[in-house]
Formats: sequence, C-alpha cells, structure tokens
Amino acid sequence: PVSEDQIVEQSSVDLNIQNTNSQIIINRDEVISSSGRVSFDNGKIKGSINLEGGIIDDLVLEEFRETLDPTSDLIEFLNPLGSQDAYYLDTGWVSSDSDLELPNNKSVWKTNKTSMGIDDPVKLFWSNSQGITFEKIISLDENYLFNVDQRVINNSDKSFDLFPFGLSKRQGIPDMQNFFILHEGPISITDSVLEEYDYDDLKEKRKIKHTSVGGWIGITDKYWQTAIIPNQNEPITQTYSYSFAENVDNFQTDIVGEKIAVSNGASISHNFKLFAGPKIVSVIDAYVEEYGIQEFDRSVDFGWFYFLTKPIFNVLQFVFGYVGNFGWSIIVFTILMRICFFPLAQQSFKSMAKMKKLGPEMQRLKEQYGDDRAGMQKEMMALYKREKANPIAGCLPILLQIPVFFALYKVLFVTIEMRHAPFIGWIHDLSAPDPLGLLTAFGLFDWNVPGILQLFNIGIWPILMGISMFLQQKLNPAPVDKMQAKIFMFLPIVFTFVLGGFAAGLVIYWTTNNVLSMAQQYIIQRKIMKS
Repeated sequence: PVSEDQIVEQSSVDLNIQNTNSQIIINRDEVISSSGRVSFDNGKIKGSINLEGGIIDDLVLEEFRETLDPTSDLIEFLNPLGSQDAYYLDTGWVSSDSDLELPNNKSVWKTNKTSMGIDDPVKLFWSNSQGITFEKIISLDENYLFNVDQRVINNSDKSFDLFPFGLSKRQGIPDMQNFFILHEGPISITDSVLEEYDYDDLKEKRKIKHTSVGGWIGITDKYWQTAIIPNQNEPITQTYSYSFAENVDNFQTDIVGEKIAVSNGASISHNFKLFAGPKIVSVIDAYVEEYGIQEFDRSVDFGWFYFLTKPIFNVLQFVFGYVGNFGWSIIVFTILMRICFFPLAQQSFKSMAKMKKLGPEMQRLKEQYGDDRAGMQKEMMALYKREKANPIAGCLPILLQIPVFFALYKVLFVTIEMRHAPFIGWIHDLSAPDPLGLLTAFGLFDWNVPGILQLFNIGIWPILMGISMFLQQKLNPAPVDKMQAKIFMFLPIVFTFVLGGFAAGLVIYWTTNNVLSMAQQYIIQRKIMKS
C-alpha cells in the first residue's frame, strides 16, 4: 500500500517534471495563437487560459510598462511553455491509484465559452474513459486574483482517493536586482512564518518541503508575484523544487492539499486562489482582510523593520491621497518627522549651541595644556558640567533617525507605488537616482555614462543635499582637534557622492530634513548667543 506521505512526495516529483519537454524557443505570440484558449481582460490584466493543460500561462499587466516611455511595452508577466522564460500557474489532482486516468499537461479541456470577465466565470471540463469528469470553474476579480473551483464527478463504478495541487512554475532565472536588502525568488508563509529561498539555494538543495495549516506559496520578483493560496484552515504540504531538463532551469513552488475520498457515484470539489500581478499594498491588504490570508502583506519585502517600514508607507500613502504626488508626500512626511523629534532636537540643538559658544574657551584650554591631554580632558569635563553642555547630545537625534532613513529607503526601493512615481521638474521616478547628472552637464547633452563613472555622475538634488549638509555643519561647533575638523569638512562631499546613486525620493527627504534642522538650529543659536 502507498502511504499518504509517499503520495505527497510522489505528487511533488510528478509536478516538478511536467511540461519540461520543450526546448525550441518560439515567439510568444506564435505559441499563444497555436493553441485553443479562453481570453480574459479586467482592465488591469489581460491574457488567456491554455485549454491544453488548463493552465494560466499568458498574462500581461495593462497598467505597467517596461520603462518611463509611455510607448514602451507592457509588462508580459506570465509566458507559455515553448516561449522565452516560460512562467505559468496550474491546478489539478494526483492519486495513489496508478490505474486512474487524470488530466495532465497534454490533456485538452473543453469549455463553455471563449472569454471571461470580472466575476464572469468560465467552466473547463475533461472526461476520461472511466466515466470520471473533471471540471475547473475559473473566475477573475477586478484586480489580480483567480478563483479556481476544481470538481470531480465520479460516474464510474470505482472509489478512489485524490490530492488537490496548485503550482507556479518558472523556467530560467529572471533578471534581478541582486541586492542584499531585497528578496527575489521562492517565498511562502508556512504556519504564519515567512520562508524565503534564493534561486541558488533551490538549485543547490533541489527540494525543500514544509507542512502547514493554511498559508500560501509562490515566486516573487521585486514588484510582481505569483501565489498559490489554499483554504486557510486546510492542512497542506508546501514544496519548493528545482530540476534541469532540456537545458532549462525549472523552478517550482507547489501546494498539495489533504486527501479527499471519492466514492462511486459521488462528486467532490476543492478551491484554490491564484494571485498573479503587481504587489500593490492596498490590494494585498484588501485580500488579507477579505479572505484572511495569513501574512499575505509580507509578499511586499518590507524587511526586518516591517514594524516601521509599513507604517511609514501607510503615512506616505495617506498623505498622497490629499496631495496627489509622492514627492510632496515625502516632504510632508519629513515635516511630520521633524515635529515628532522636535523636543529631542530642541534639547540637542541647545546643547550644540552652548558648545559653539564655549568654542573660544575650549581653544584656550587646548593651548594652555598643550600635550597634556589628561589635564585638558579633565578641565573640559569640568567646563561642560559647569555650563551644562553635553558634547554628545547632537548625536542622539541622528541615531534615532537612522532607522527612519533606512525604512524610507526600503519603501522607495521595494514598493511598486513608488515605481515611476514623478515629482516636480526633472524627477520622473522617485525610486530612481536623480537623472540630471554632473557628467552630462545636468542633461544638456545625451551620454550613456559608463558604470564606473556613474559614481561621479551626481545629480542636482544630491548636490543640493551636500550644500545643505555643509551649511548645517557651519552651525555646529567646530571640533577642537584639527584632524577631526578636516574629516568633518569632507563629510558633505562624501555624502553627496554616496547618496548620488540613491533614490531621488530619499535624497529629497534628507535635503528637506537638513533645511528644517538648520532653521530650528539657527533660531536656537541666536537665542543662546544673545544670552
């Protein structure tokens, strides 16, 4: 007898090797036109379901283009087998009964219609020679979620067991950012725990299995994702797998559900939800609320600072609802942060102003004690205590803002809402560096700057940030040590070049923050100096 564990294991192997017999790359449109299909279009995604195999293997994102050019190609997300970078979603059944005829990737399904729309389902059906009919009732919502009801009508004289499966499969490794703060590749929520594996991890391990109650599994890119979502109360087996067939890398994530007994003359059903599209936070959150999908919002890579990153995004999104531009939303967010940190910054700037006022006295002590560092330090500590000045007070606001800075960087880097989001003037994409670089005379001539020189191709906003940092530095007390003074003098230049390659939205935040800090610091210093 075959155990349930063995069937789950065998089903995973079978699923992993299916549809890997195509090695001749054909034009995508030719592959699509050569097979019977059911088309769909809800205004956000369009494509078709392949009747050979009953798989969703053609999906185009209608709201997103490859580049900022409004005439550039739409994002082709899912691709049929036989075309470049095949990528598809499938559902079906496996069984321990080797004599049972089940539909496979070569089975040609019949259909009751050739197109479907929003909440306008299509029925696919296939019957075997044993009197058993298999159906898929597929519907699409107004966004990116397919609902697949699988039904089995047993008109045979035999009883058998079935296991439902759902999978997402990708051939080849896609172009990736390959940046350590971003996960791209297989992903799942397993018993409410986020699991992430790189493509290289999967190539090395070849198969990784987990058991879970509910959750989901899929493959994520920076901005797009596929996911197989079972009933959230259902015990499932999740499998990440890799195979190499016909000179093609095959990556697969699949779910196998619990055993369903089918007696003769009976009918059974099972449901999967399939997500395929952009990871728009509001849409993802709506699915979490409507269907109770465990931690589905973690598909957006908010990272370790999730508790900070997502609230920052929510604030930006809220402000965007009023101002209609994420650039202005970032500036408003910066002002809100300054208000939150105001009491702390106020104390810090008061201390720094006192330190600046004590500058001449500190210089006198340095000249008086010369190389006697111990004596000088003792007198300086006494001076600080007497004047109630704290030399490290200015560091605290900066330290507290580092997590905010990093979280905002994550928001700009990973959320699709920031992709191609414009600001005023020449900033057409807040998630990309300032496009008007020094080496192109700030856009006066067109030059594809080589990679190594990009470090020096700093834009206008980074330069403004560097100037603001330099001016702010002038308001701070100068270090007594000459070497420290020289290092501090070069910091604005270093930061200008370092942040030159960062997202423009982040540089706008930092520049605005510097300007607001200078205004607050200047007012406080005037009061302290006059006292």
